[in-house]
Amino acid sequence: MKHIYLIFILIIVFTDSMYSQEPPLILDKQGTFEILSRTDYNFTGCNFAKTDMVANMHQITELINMVRKNQVLFENKGFMGRARIRSVDCKDDGHYGVPAEVSFEFCDFFTNKEGKEVYSTIEPPSWKMITNKLVPVGYMFSSDRFSRKPDFFTVPEKKETVAPGIDVYDGECYVLYDPERPDYWLPVTVKEAFDLVFAEKRKITDQVQRDMMIEFLNGEWAAISPEDHNKPATLSGMISRVGAMEGFPLIKKVNPAYWDKNRPKSDIQVIYFRMVGNQAYLKQRVEDSKKNSGLASGLCRFEASLDINMVKSLAPLIGK
Repeated sequence: MKHIYLIFILIIVFTDSMYSQEPPLILDKQGTFEILSRTDYNFTGCNFAKTDMVANMHQITELINMVRKNQVLFENKGFMGRARIRSVDCKDDGHYGVPAEVSFEFCDFFTNKEGKEVYSTIEPPSWKMITNKLVPVGYMFSSDRFSRKPDFFTVPEKKETVAPGIDVYDGECYVLYDPERPDYWLPVTVKEAFDLVFAEKRKITDQVQRDMMIEFLNGEWAAISPEDHNKPATLSGMISRVGAMEGFPLIKKVNPAYWDKNRPKSDIQVIYFRMVGNQAYLKQRVEDSKKNSGLASGLCRFEASLDINMVKSLAPLIGK
């Protein structure tokens, strides 16, 4: 017990020492905001015309300016704000418009060891949005690639349309779109999903392993009722659990008919991002970040200030 007590005391001392070494934040220092403009975010092999890239940058600038009406970004205190535009793969099935990642960076002010007021631009905390990419990826969306070519992916089963042209999945993953167009995603049927899994397993070079997997899948397929073959497929994380079951992520694919191809490729036709809805958690993060510079105060305050009104303000940016 004495040893355990000593270890406990050491942990407390170490933790207090660690936090005391955090450089003090300067929360009231006025910062500025900069758009790191670029027109070369043309992903390798995408080959969008330069005129499309320039026009798309104008639309992204409008998007950034709308987000900057947010109180935290408008006041811009305690951090240097920057918007960085990154290239995004355009080679998904059914793609059309110029895609981009818009990253809002928060470079907190702090006092360094020499007593100078500084900020760091090395991998700063950020909040991101994706434009013109219908295959959702990254932490901004709760999704996973089920396969590539064809591009099948999973999305949360829980979906709510909170306003025309605004869907939210799992309470946090927002998609902004034109509600007058066809659905942006289509369900993958149970048969489509199994056909794909069968095709992949037939590529296994080891015959013993291949035959074993095919036999296993044949058994799984035989156990599925024919009336379920054309139902929307779900995924529980195991190949053997592809089916039509409630409570599991839905397997989806892009609907190419969603894109209005009469519009320039530069137009923003879809946006998605993550907006955390747990306000109690966010408020606690804000308070903790004021004491610990390692928690990204500017980003914490920004995320806590986001609400559905901000989301609705972006809806008119979708080209219609």
